[in-house]
This record gives sequence, structure tokens and C-alpha cells, in this order.
Amino acid sequence: MFNALSGVIPPELVQTAIEAGRTALRRLDDDDVPAKLRKVAAHQGGRLPVPLSKALIAALDDDEWLREKAIEELEVDDPAAEGPAGAAALFLLRPEGWEFELGRRVERLAQTKASGRVSELDGLVAEAKAREAEAKKRWQAAKRQIKDLERLRREEVEAVRAQLRELREADRIEDEEHARLVGELEEARSRAEAAHQKEIAAGETLKARLRKAENLRADVEKRVQSGGTAWGSGDPIALARHLDTLVRTVEADPALLEFTKPTRERAWKLPPGARPDDRNAVDWLARQPRPFTLLVDGYNVTFRLSGGPDAAARERLNEELSRFKLRAKTPVNVVVVYDSAISPEVETGAGPGGIWLRYTKLGLTADDEIRRLAAETVEPLAVVSSDREVREGSEQFGAIVIWSEALVAWIQGR
Repeated sequence: MFNALSGVIPPELVQTAIEAGRTALRRLDDDDVPAKLRKVAAHQGGRLPVPLSKALIAALDDDEWLREKAIEELEVDDPAAEGPAGAAALFLLRPEGWEFELGRRVERLAQTKASGRVSELDGLVAEAKAREAEAKKRWQAAKRQIKDLERLRREEVEAVRAQLRELREADRIEDEEHARLVGELEEARSRAEAAHQKEIAAGETLKARLRKAENLRADVEKRVQSGGTAWGSGDPIALARHLDTLVRTVEADPALLEFTKPTRERAWKLPPGARPDDRNAVDWLARQPRPFTLLVDGYNVTFRLSGGPDAAARERLNEELSRFKLRAKTPVNVVVVYDSAISPEVETGAGPGGIWLRYTKLGLTADDEIRRLAAETVEPLAVVSSDREVREGSEQFGAIVIWSEALVAWIQGR
């Protein structure tokens, strides 16, 4: 008969009885297996699912014959044994008081399960509380982060506003500066235009003076060639007057020296036996009966004369060349060329005794300037330099070249 206890027996409590029943069913012929237990007998897995386990428990509780078959499969038949084996023996053997004892074991298992469930629930509650605490911490951190972000946003907005104010101020200053520069440029342009007009007028004046100087030079040359007054007359007073006129004309503007180029071709050489490095070559130049130009490589001489390119050395050389000009038999156009690292343009100025001092522009050496002047000068030309390139470059244009050592010896031997 059906026992109400079988409906509440947990399958795990009588798992041994269930396995014994399954074994007994497998030993039966298929026709002998009750219809309601055929699914149980046919199950090939491990433990039976709970519904099949409960169906088998109910069948064992109700069918004494099936219980007998299951008892035959028991390995432990001691109802007093603990655990599933003892509970299975109680359920199948059914000694006196088995229901009470089995009910007690069911209750104890239920209590154990309940305690485990309570512990599990306590763990879940503790875990939930921990998650809640962590969530609160994250929320607090998020709130702080939101506050920080809000503060940063305000600071960035303020920084952008400050930059905009600075840019507006910079634009205002730039506009004012632009207006000031435009005004200055307009004023400078006006001054430049005025200066340009002055330069045009000065250029016209210079051209007129140049024409006057050229006419005067042509007149002097004509008189010299014809043996007339001044150069050819031998009259010292007339000669002095003509010299004064020439000096005033040229010294009125040193730039005239650039334009008043002689037109006479040069073709002269040192006399046979004369050496260009001997002081006698300088004496020979001083005795020349016709005017000529003397180009002097300034620093090339001062290094040999005084050992350096200082101002004192230049002054001594300039004074000595002025004396040479004074002693020369005929007018000599003496030009001393010095290197310069200051002026952006070639500068020419008057030196002592009527000699000319010429300073090269930046990037141009005295050697380059002497070679250029040698190429452009058409009157008889003498060059003083010990630089091989200067000597060779001047000689190819027909110039007489005297070495610096010869001039130094002439100066020191006076």
C-alpha cells in the first residue's frame, strides 16, 4: 500500500535503495517490468532524474515484490547504519519503527539542507551587502569625479575666455601697430621720394661737373701736347694755377675719380736690367716724363713695412706715398687700395698730399679691386704688390709691376 512518507523522502537520502531498485529492474525481463517503471529501467545515464527517482521510490514503497528484488541487490542491509545506506535499509527492510526513524532522518536532512540554505543565504546577503558597499564607494567616487570634472570644465571655460580676451587685446594692439607702421611707411616713402628727387638733381649736377672736368682735362692734354702754356711752357706760376684748378675740380667731389678715366693707351716696361724688387725701380718710376697711375696694394706693403695692418702702418705708408707723388717728375695719380670689412660699397677718399685712399666693399678683396682697376685703366699704369695673382693679373693688362719689397726699400733708404 502507498505510504505517505514516500512522497517526502528526498531521493538523495535513499539513493542506495534507488540504485538497488534500478539494478533489480534491469535484471527483469522486459515483459516483467511494470509499465510505470519502464522509463526508469530504460534510463542509461548516471543518477536518475528527480521525477524518475520519485516514481521508483513510490513503486518500491507500494510493491513488496519489487522491494524484495531490490533487497537482494543491497550491499549494506543494516538499518542502523548512517547515511544513505542505512536509510535505504530502513526503507526496504522496514523493521519495527522504521517509519519514525526514517522520518527522523528525513527531518534531519531537511534541517541540514535548511541550515546549508541559511548559510548560503547568509553568504548571499553578505555578498549583496559587500556589493552594496562597493556600489556606494563607486557612487561616492563617481560623485567626486563628477565634481572634479565640473571644476575642470569651469576652469577650462575660464581659460578659454581668458585666451579670447588676450587674443582680442593682441588683435587690438596689432591693429594699432599696423596703423602706426603704415603711417611710418607712408612717411618714409614720402621722404624717400624727396630724397630720390634730390639725388636726381645731384646726379644732373654731377654730370655737369663731370663734363666740365673732362673738358678741362682735354684742354690740359691739348696744351701739354702742343707745348703751350702750363705743362709745356715751363712757367711755374701758370703751372701752379692749372694744378690748383685740377685739384679743385676733382676734390670738389671724389666720385669724379670714378668717371674721369684717361684715354691715352699705355705701353711701357721697366728698362733692361731693372729688377721689380729693387728700390731703383721706384726711383725710375719717379723720373718718368709722362703722367701715370700708381696702384698700391696697401696691406701687402704695410706688412713688409711695419709688420701689420694697423692704423699707424697705414698712416706711414700714406705719408710716404704722398712724398713719392711730390717728388715725381710728372703728375702721378696715386691710389692706395685697402681691404675693408665694414662698408657695403667701395669707398674712395682723399689722402695726404693728394693721394687717393680706396676701401673695398664687403666680400671684395683689395686684390680683386686692383685687378679690376688695372683692367679698366687705359693710361700708363704701375702696380705695387708682391702678391703673385695681383702681379700676373695686372701685367696681362699692360701694367708695370713693382714688388712691395722695392717700395719698402725705397722708403727705408731715403
